[in-house]
Amino acid sequence: MIAHYQFFCHVTEPELRSWLPDDLPGTIKEIVEKECQQPAKPVFKFDFTLEAAHWNYLYLLKHKLSLKSALEAQKDSPLGYGSEFRPIETLEPLLAKHPFWPRLKQILTTGSSWDLEDLDEEKRLSDLQEALERGNHKGAKEKPEDLKKLGKKDVHYGFALPIPLAKLLKIPGICLAPVNIAPQNTIDEHGNIIAKDRLTHDQSFKFGSDTSVNSRTKEESLLPCIFGQAFRRHILQVVATRLKFPDVEIYGVKIDIKSAYRRMHIAFETALRSTLQFEEEEIAVIMLRLTFGGKACPSEWGAASEIFCDLTNALLNDPSWDPEELYNPQSDELPEPASPMEGVELGQARELAIEVPVSDVGSTDVYIDDLFGFAADLPGTDNVHRLERACLLILHALARPKHPNEPIPRHPMASEDKFKAEAGATEIKMVLGWLCDYRRLMVSLPFNKFVAWTNELQAIIDSRKAEAKQLEQNIGRLIHMAQILPEVHHFLNRLRCLFERAKKRGRPIPVKDDCLADCRLLQLYIRRAHEGISMNSLVPQKPSIVYRSDSCPHGLGGYSSNGRAWRLYLPEWLLYRATNNLLEHIASIITVWIDIIEGNLQPEDCILSMTDSSTSEGWHKKTNFKTDPVEADCEFDPEEAEVQTEICRQFAELCVKNKLDHHVQWFAGKQNDVSDALSRDDDRSDEELTHLLYLHCPEQMPQHFEIAPLPQEILSWVTSLLQRLSVKEQLREKRSRTVIGRSGDGSPTPSPSASPMTFGSTTSTEPIASKSSEHSQLPFDKAAFLDRLMTPWLNQLSEVPYHMLHRPLGKMTSQTQQETMMESLECFYQGYTEALETKIQLRNNRKPSQQESC
Repeated sequence: MIAHYQFFCHVTEPELRSWLPDDLPGTIKEIVEKECQQPAKPVFKFDFTLEAAHWNYLYLLKHKLSLKSALEAQKDSPLGYGSEFRPIETLEPLLAKHPFWPRLKQILTTGSSWDLEDLDEEKRLSDLQEALERGNHKGAKEKPEDLKKLGKKDVHYGFALPIPLAKLLKIPGICLAPVNIAPQNTIDEHGNIIAKDRLTHDQSFKFGSDTSVNSRTKEESLLPCIFGQAFRRHILQVVATRLKFPDVEIYGVKIDIKSAYRRMHIAFETALRSTLQFEEEEIAVIMLRLTFGGKACPSEWGAASEIFCDLTNALLNDPSWDPEELYNPQSDELPEPASPMEGVELGQARELAIEVPVSDVGSTDVYIDDLFGFAADLPGTDNVHRLERACLLILHALARPKHPNEPIPRHPMASEDKFKAEAGATEIKMVLGWLCDYRRLMVSLPFNKFVAWTNELQAIIDSRKAEAKQLEQNIGRLIHMAQILPEVHHFLNRLRCLFERAKKRGRPIPVKDDCLADCRLLQLYIRRAHEGISMNSLVPQKPSIVYRSDSCPHGLGGYSSNGRAWRLYLPEWLLYRATNNLLEHIASIITVWIDIIEGNLQPEDCILSMTDSSTSEGWHKKTNFKTDPVEADCEFDPEEAEVQTEICRQFAELCVKNKLDHHVQWFAGKQNDVSDALSRDDDRSDEELTHLLYLHCPEQMPQHFEIAPLPQEILSWVTSLLQRLSVKEQLREKRSRTVIGRSGDGSPTPSPSASPMTFGSTTSTEPIASKSSEHSQLPFDKAAFLDRLMTPWLNQLSEVPYHMLHRPLGKMTSQTQQETMMESLECFYQGYTEALETKIQLRNNRKPSQQESC
């Protein structure tokens, strides 16, 4: 059996104590039964008018233009820090031991305060004057009515304080940043997709001081952002659950936290640095809540959202909680549970390469303002019902309930707009822009995005030109798509370079053929995403086939774990044209391509290519070369760069059209004797070499190992590639062969026959029956052999901290009573930062070339 790798951190006995109160449901019940006082009416006026702006400025004057003093005078109103949440003393018994509670408590007490590097007062005033003169970004200026509508909305709900634009220079500490309007989609209560705009605050924009709020933010002061791996963790948990319960339906839920960032107050000094302007209305607004553009905001909101998620998981795993007795009244509005998708077979999970702890009652994760989860509808349980109610109950317990007489308009924290469409449990759920089919175990790109994204790229292809905004939007979409098709990152390099050039020129620029080829390939990826990707392909599953390959300046060779082997020796007229790194990369592709041509691979197969060239491994993951001398930042060979790019596109197209889940792993050359011999030993027949490899390298040899000629399609491809490269004398070197089965002077041991090798084929002599049949008599364990071949890949998987793939569930109970597990939340959050700082080091078996350093 495959060696599974666990991802649990090792903690000491004191760390294993639970962060939860002894009676979780009882503590939550006490909280929700406590009444919250009605907030007082604020003195500030929240109307998007110049009259209200002047009123607010006069009130600031009464406090000597001190926003801090003015806010403290209204602390019992919705302007008071933490007013969107229940009182701290109410929440403390529930949250006191959570690792993020100290930060959340501080935010609820004094507001979100961003630790910034100092800015000289003279530079601040100069930047402020420049910002006033420049105004907002083009996108906002072109839509004045939309800009006004969005600004009015923030003011109406008390998220932003209007003041006269003309008085801005008089207020101490004010910093101004431009805004823009970002288009996005949302859904209505019926699940229909509708367009909406969002006001974005560009707090990364730099004026004359060459600094911004974001550039001055000290990253080391921020909590780690855990949500980046949320979708990956979610899918892994779904697959692991289906693997454990192969015949059980899985239902998903999703709760959208309404105006999430706007639920968290920012401290007065941070508010002053988060000001924006509306020129036509002659109004400036000081943001009083987290902005859409502040570098610290995801981290600060995470102090609340991660607690929401952890509490939901803890409640799900607490058998003493009765969802019929303790629940959010909003749960009564949930739609009836959807019926199973009759006639649609349950998608089956494949064997994982790691061990994943599975909670029988389901689990949730969170991505900023989206709390989503799933549960298996096990017979005799109310798992799905509990899941629906747990998410809502936790929001109800932490958020201050909406008072009948709110002095400023306010929505419940669980979005009412999306509640009916998303909160109910279904077998298909839209999660983070992806359509998750829990029945078939599929993830797909929605049709509207498929059409829009394909057309946007086609517009660039047809016009052969693009502007910076157009490129930036497409790159952002493709990065989103890389969540399920990480190979997409490979082909964004040239588009990013094009974007930088377009941004500098400030006008549309021509798009060259190499970028157009990337766009066409990326359209294939978009179609692939729309057709659906198996969830198995998004998790560390066990590869069904392992490939090994190698090359030398004179030849290439490789084989599969199923025994299909090949070798190719270059004729004199094709020698010394390609670097060995390029030949290594070609060899790694050929080994997979053979199985595609010969029909040995099926859609969604997980395959692993292993190479002893770290350069080839890198090229499989991301292009680190450029084909345009204008874009290259170091010396490079334009001929080889163009061929490298074409090779990568060719293999990408093969994988995407055949729907393969391809992985690549470097391993030490000393473990690659078989492929090495295949690429070098042209003086031996297939039968002789096979016999010697079984004799000297049995641990690397699969059963039924057979060297066969390459398909003509591959031979023609290799020939055409190498013909495009010129001969380079610096690549010339003496031919060398392996020492396998040779005498001390390097000469081969006597063999019954030997034949000269020709390009693309190896002639076979009569088999040595008495010797070649010996290996077939040995017992062969294919699973153990696969395990042995992929050991370097499994070792690398074991270096990935478990919290990247699984979040703790608190007290975890198993319906099958196999185990009761308690995990340390401290380990999860503290280890996350270390994992991000300590990335897996790529093994290098040689010094990097100048070209690789580009």
